[in-house]
Amino acid sequence: MKGTVCMDKNKIKRLADYAVRQCCDNSENCYWTISYDELYYHFGAEVSDTNENGRLLEKELRQREEINELIMTEDAIEMTCHLRYCPQCQSAPVSLLSVLGCNFYDDHETEHHHEPANESSDEDQTQEMSM
Repeated sequence: MKGTVCMDKNKIKRLADYAVRQCCDNSENCYWTISYDELYYHFGAEVSDTNENGRLLEKELRQREEINELIMTEDAIEMTCHLRYCPQCQSAPVSLLSVLGCNFYDDHETEHHHEPANESSDEDQTQEMSM
């Protein structure tokens, strides 16, 4: 990617639109990766994590409300989109529970007031002290 030419703002916006659309429309877990080679193939855009085009694209993507997190690696852009913008994530309840971090066991243990096996009762402590 020698001799990289800086792109105009409209092309940066088109690249960002493409990346956001790919992430939101195709992801099943709100996570997506776009390689710099893919951007070059579709747009002829020379983007990397170290050139000005990459910095401009990163800045544009970080301003998008759909994008939650973004990492520019040496060969790709890794990003997560917010759940409300990812239709496939919303349609799978199991995925939704895992994204929210639900744990049915926590509710079960709280509901039945299970005590850990290694905790001793007051009566046990009193017996130990009298020995």
